[in-house]
Amino acid sequence: MEKSKRKPISKSLRFEVFKRDSFTCQYCGRKAPDVVLEVDHIKPVAEGGENDILNLITSCYECNRGKGKKLLTENQTLEKERNQLEALQERKEQLRMLMQWKDELMDMEEEQVDYIERLILPEDHSFTNQGRRRTRNNIARFGFEIYVEAAIIAARQYGEVDERLKKVGGIAYNLKYRNKDE
Repeated sequence: MEKSKRKPISKSLRFEVFKRDSFTCQYCGRKAPDVVLEVDHIKPVAEGGENDILNLITSCYECNRGKGKKLLTENQTLEKERNQLEALQERKEQLRMLMQWKDELMDMEEEQVDYIERLILPEDHSFTNQGRRRTRNNIARFGFEIYVEAAIIAARQYGEVDERLKKVGGIAYNLKYRNKDE
C-alpha cells in the first residue's frame, strides 16, 4: 500500500473538532486545560486516513502518542462516527432554527413598519423604500413602543402627511430623552 502524505490540519478544522468533542480526549476523558489536546486520525494517515472531520477526533497528547498508527476497534470506530454524525446533525438543526428565528425577526420588523405606516399615513398612501428604511432605523433607535407613541402624537397633531413624517422622529427623540420630571 502506498504511504499517504500527511497534510497539515487547518486551525479552523482543529477548532471545529475540539468544539464538537467538548475539548475532551475521546480516549481517556481528560479535558483541557488539564491536558494538551491534539487532533487524532481515527484511520491513521499511514493507512490512507484523510483530514476529513469524520476521521478526526480529539485526543490528549499522551493518548495520541500511545496509540501510534494502531486502528481503533471496529466498534470504537463506529461509535465515534455515530457520535460525530449525531453532533453534526444537531449543529445542522440548530443552524436551521437560528435561520428560522432570524426570518421571524425580519418578518416582525416588517410588521412593525406596516403598523407605523397605518398610524401615520392615510389608507391610500404607503412608505417609500427610504421611508421604510428610516422607520426601521428609528424603531431600532427609540424602541417600538416609543415610536408608536410618537406616530400617534404626530398623526393627531399634524394634518399634513409630510409634516407627520418630518416630526415623528423628533417626537420620538423627545419621548425617549426628555427629563422625566418635566
